[in-house]
Amino acid sequence: MSANAPQSTLPPSPPQHPGGSGPHGSPPTTAPVQPRRRGWLRIALAAMLLGVFSLPLLGVGQASAATVPVVYIHEIQYSPAGPDIPVTTAKLNAEWVQLTNTTARSVAMTNWTLRDKAGHVYRFPRFVLGAHKSVYVHTGTGTNSAINLYWGHKPPSSFSYVWNNSGTETARLENAAGRTVDYRTYVGRSVPGPAYVIYRP
Repeated sequence: MSANAPQSTLPPSPPQHPGGSGPHGSPPTTAPVQPRRRGWLRIALAAMLLGVFSLPLLGVGQASAATVPVVYIHEIQYSPAGPDIPVTTAKLNAEWVQLTNTTARSVAMTNWTLRDKAGHVYRFPRFVLGAHKSVYVHTGTGTNSAINLYWGHKPPSSFSYVWNNSGTETARLENAAGRTVDYRTYVGRSVPGPAYVIYRP
């Protein structure tokens, strides 16, 4: 968003009061008209300078408000290569979400959740994601490690898949307090090989 500097306008000239000490209503000869105008000019100039110099500060505030997520949804491979049926553990594990730590420090993700639009929820075990590291959350089963986590879905049901191959799907990452850390939406499509989407932080 762009911020527009506040426009400053000169205030109206001091009102001319009727009457006074002259016989025809002219103002007193001792009224210091010129210094008063210089005072208004100083005020107007100060307002203009304030507006100019406050503009970068406003921009910085807006930029810092739209911060990059600590951990973001980097990539979603929502469909493995080949047909979905028959369902196998290998195919389930070829459906995954890659999460990346954008910071220079480790992030404790214990009890964080990853969920889809249909209400499938993966709850992270005791887990720490290293600085600038990534982890893959696979739909199927396997042995958890620093770079691979497993949702635990098993064949043979086609309902074991999580991420939709068609239509609009949303992945949402929440921290242990239930606050959204990142969420991404995609529209599934059919391709010869594995189908995936890649996001920037």
